[in-house]
Amino acid sequence: MPVQTVSSHKVEGRKVEGERRKRSRLYDLRPCDLRLLLVLALILAPGLTLRAADWPVWRGPKGDGIVTDVAIPTKWSATENVVWKVDVPGTGHSSPVVSNGRVFLTSFESSTTDRLLLCFDRKDGNLLWKQSVLSAAAEKMHKNNTPASSTPASDGTHVWVTFLDAGKVAVACYSFAGKQVWLKSFDGFDSVHGFCGTPVLFGDLVIVNGDSDGDAFVTALDKTTGATKWKINRPNRVRSFSVPLFVEVRGKTQLVLAGSKSVAAFEPTTGKQLWIADSTTDKFVATVAFTEGLVFATGTSPNNTLVALDPTGTGNVTKSHTRWSDTKVASYVPSPLAFGKHLFVLSDSGIATLLEAKTGKKLWSERLGSRLHHASPLLINDLIYCLADDGTTYILKPDEEYELVTKNALGEECHATPAVSDGQLFIRSATSLWCIGSKARAGRP
Repeated sequence: MPVQTVSSHKVEGRKVEGERRKRSRLYDLRPCDLRLLLVLALILAPGLTLRAADWPVWRGPKGDGIVTDVAIPTKWSATENVVWKVDVPGTGHSSPVVSNGRVFLTSFESSTTDRLLLCFDRKDGNLLWKQSVLSAAAEKMHKNNTPASSTPASDGTHVWVTFLDAGKVAVACYSFAGKQVWLKSFDGFDSVHGFCGTPVLFGDLVIVNGDSDGDAFVTALDKTTGATKWKINRPNRVRSFSVPLFVEVRGKTQLVLAGSKSVAAFEPTTGKQLWIADSTTDKFVATVAFTEGLVFATGTSPNNTLVALDPTGTGNVTKSHTRWSDTKVASYVPSPLAFGKHLFVLSDSGIATLLEAKTGKKLWSERLGSRLHHASPLLINDLIYCLADDGTTYILKPDEEYELVTKNALGEECHATPAVSDGQLFIRSATSLWCIGSKARAGRP
């Protein structure tokens, strides 16, 4: 059978005509059709996740408690601007984190001794699943601590949690479907005040502070496998509960941690210590803050301290890089806020103080109307939000003179630092999880 051939110029002619028809069909699409195609392309793009602004770790994406989100309300109550409110199984002081449409909390169920990871739908508060990470009787602890005080951390596909398991620090990874991926434990933890070792994320690492009176350590684990990437021993062996903070110094990232009678910085990828400053404070709970090129640390046990450190040194920088210190302004549990030229410190007894960050000069100091504070303050849209233990949030202006903008009462006991995500506040009380925001935005992811 003879083979039919087609001349090259005819083939090219057909190709050109085909391209013309394709372009013609594309030009015939209406603008709304083009927008739909663009959205579909984005959704189908590999590795791309579309989601609202997340609050994936304690105190926000940078761990500094600072966020700009113009839709966050300044006024609410137990009935006003409440998108939803749901019961929380068990008890705990861990803060909520918001990641890829989910809200995660940890909790402790005393009747079963289960240490729980809870997953809620951020749209309506529906409890999607709860998993028992482990079961262990409640450890000895401070009256203001709980067996579920460590806040989870998430990267949008997985979530990491820490609990104490009879003297062992347990670190676990879960998928968003609630399946345990891995669990790893470290022996030798000892603390009469209990445990709180909130994990933080850096690249492919999950980093945990295991300061205690026993075998104190800081470790970095592979997020995917749980393999130990580095682990350093803490020489002073003193219980502390501070969350590490990442700061940029001369173009390089430092992991800065208060605890073990010191403030110290490490290379996040190797655990190598960069510098250390000795402290008269033994036990730290508050996380450090950073602005104006200075690191700020505060504590009250056994001595009040507020110190400003220059993080550009090496070795022991106690004398060489301490820029100023104060023994009257201090907090134990609430972490300070550092922003622009200002440093804000909220004491556990509700004394709010604004200082010049570079000099330590006190601009004002006022007692709020509450007696106890354990939640750390947040800076939202250049306003300071201070949640008291009685469930009242005081909103302040960080100006040269003290100004209370407003205060909002929920009427329930609160110990956890709120989360902020896409126009909504997520507040954990002793019994409930609240979503505060405009109801007009309630249907958004």
